[in-house]
Amino acid sequence: MKIAGYLIVALTFILSSCAGVKNVPFSSCEWRVHPITGYIENSDSSYSFNLCSNMNEGELTLIGSDTDVLKYKDLKPYLNKICSNLEVVCDSILVYVPSHGTLIVEITERYPWKPRSQSSNILSETPYTACVRDDDVEDWRRKPDEIYTNVILVKNEKQLLIIDRLNYVDRALAIIHIIQTETKKFRSIGLPLWTGTWADVTDPSCLEPISNWIEGHRKVAFENYRQNNRSPEVEK
Repeated sequence: MKIAGYLIVALTFILSSCAGVKNVPFSSCEWRVHPITGYIENSDSSYSFNLCSNMNEGELTLIGSDTDVLKYKDLKPYLNKICSNLEVVCDSILVYVPSHGTLIVEITERYPWKPRSQSSNILSETPYTACVRDDDVEDWRRKPDEIYTNVILVKNEKQLLIIDRLNYVDRALAIIHIIQTETKKFRSIGLPLWTGTWADVTDPSCLEPISNWIEGHRKVAFENYRQNNRSPEVEK
């Protein structure tokens, strides 16, 4: 049965490649919720993330390996397609938390990708975020102490992606917040759904609740940047 399962995954990878969507491998870490902090962390604690949520984190579904993804029909192509929307190289998927609509990916930023907002001075008492206009001209190569944010609406999938690019110590990550309308196709995957799937991201009348959910992404990005990039001088 296990061999058959891995053959299905392999076939899915081949079909994804043929369709022009790159397969992004899992880093194959085991994940857990820390019993004291409530953060999610991998088995060797090299990664730890604060999801900034009031939910009971002990009940989280954490998907971080091919074994985990086999439990859900068509989940791997779903995640691969999300990654294909980014204008960076997605090297590996660290973890997907469906009840939070959060996907965390290791990336390589080979080419500039103009953001829609740019956050700086994050470790200071006065961090700031500046919106980026169409006529703003810069090099757009993100510095390690900056967070770049892009927003992508995938209309045919009824999916809104808020992508924060930041450094985790010396590694570049994308924290992708997925606001997904509950379509028949998405529901068939069988994931534990988060509460916002009722809203149609292509319907302007849903902008009020959607804007609330979007706003939470910055807190998650800032908290995780601060948590994992704080210098000894700042700690003092």
